[in-house]
Parts: sequence; structure tokens; C-alpha cells
Amino acid sequence: MRMSSLSSSQGSRSSTKSRGRRRTCFCGERQVLRTSSTAENPGRRFWGCINYQIGDGCDYFGWAESEGQDPQIQILKNKASSLKQELQKVERKFALALAVGILGWTMAGLLLYDRLN
Repeated sequence: MRMSSLSSSQGSRSSTKSRGRRRTCFCGERQVLRTSSTAENPGRRFWGCINYQIGDGCDYFGWAESEGQDPQIQILKNKASSLKQELQKVERKFALALAVGILGWTMAGLLLYDRLN
């Protein structure tokens, strides 16, 4: 089913203000933020059922408001930023652990070499 037919057939049911936007779709599953890849709406964001266009799955969909107006998008951006910061912390800890491990093995190798000679 094409998005243009979806927007006309289900637009009235799914285009609500962000405060009143449904948290689940018609089949009761959660919505996910997707990006349109159609010629009519390239790059436009929309909310769709997690089962959107999968087999006989639910075809719930509703256009997302502009990023400045949709609080859910801001929440997702904040979460992504927080996850990026957490990833950077973990990467630094991993690099430190790797350096300590390499240093430890190098020292152990040198001590073993010294005792053998």
C-alpha cells in the first residue's frame, strides 16, 4: 500500500496533536519513528506500527510533526545524545583497560625473558 493512499485513508484517524498522539497503533503494538522513501515524500518522518508493511501486518501510520514541535522527537534526540556520551565513556574505559593489559603482558614477558636468561 502506498503512503499517499494511507495518508488519505487513515490520515484523519492518525493525525492528532502530539499531546494526543496514540502511543500504540490499531493492533496494539508500539509505534516507531520512520523515514519515508517515496518519491512524493522523500525524507519525511512518520510514525508507524512496528509491523508496518510487514506481510499482513498493521498499516497504522501518521506524519510526525516538525522536529521543533514534536516532543517525542526531542526525547529521542536526547536519548541518542545520552547514548553517544555513554558510548564514549565506555570506549575510553576500554582503551584504558587495553593499554593496561598490553602493558601488563609486556612486563610479564620481560620478567619471564629476564629469568630465563
